[in-house]
Amino acid sequence: MNLIHLSVGPLATNCYIVQCPHTLRGLVIDPGDEAPLILETLATHGVQLDMIILTHAHFDHTGAAAEVRTATGAPIAIHQAEADMLAHPILLFPGLRPPPAITADHTYHEDEVVAVGEIRARVLATPGHSPGGLSLWVEKDQVLFSGDALFREGVGRTDLPGGSAATLARSIQAQLYVLPEETVVYPGHGSRTTIGWEMRHNPYVRPPGAAGQFA
Repeated sequence: MNLIHLSVGPLATNCYIVQCPHTLRGLVIDPGDEAPLILETLATHGVQLDMIILTHAHFDHTGAAAEVRTATGAPIAIHQAEADMLAHPILLFPGLRPPPAITADHTYHEDEVVAVGEIRARVLATPGHSPGGLSLWVEKDQVLFSGDALFREGVGRTDLPGGSAATLARSIQAQLYVLPEETVVYPGHGSRTTIGWEMRHNPYVRPPGAAGQFA
């Protein structure tokens, strides 16, 4: 698996380009801003884009999605529980001027497998930061794209519409802390980490039964 990382936009969102080295097919995860940079990077690396995947509908993860779709023809996909917020962003920003609406071309369900070339990524439902947050697990490469669910020694904020600290803790414990400890975690913001490191050092969510987890 070829992996290209871009930090985009004012909130330094991690945008990931994942490419199958054998077929050159690829996907973009969370194109939050700077569409020209993303498109230039795709062209430089010869990525034939098959899919644009959004881990959730917050503007810092979706801002360049429509432009990348228009330029490449690749469909936009998001978890089914988040599609309404993507299409009606006023739900996320009541009383404020919302970002432009985006209609998803495909919605994912729990445990659905995303196939791009020879890469297989499993959709994990990880709500809590947002109602329909998802993570992507590439078992063969022991890689997890966690969106804003799990950060290095941190977790996503839960004070936005649809957020829930208790739900996020359950998502991390039930979906992420059950993965192999050597799994490398690529989050929506900040530096990469591993599942094992977070199980031992994350102060916000501890493994089930451990002391110190939040709710």
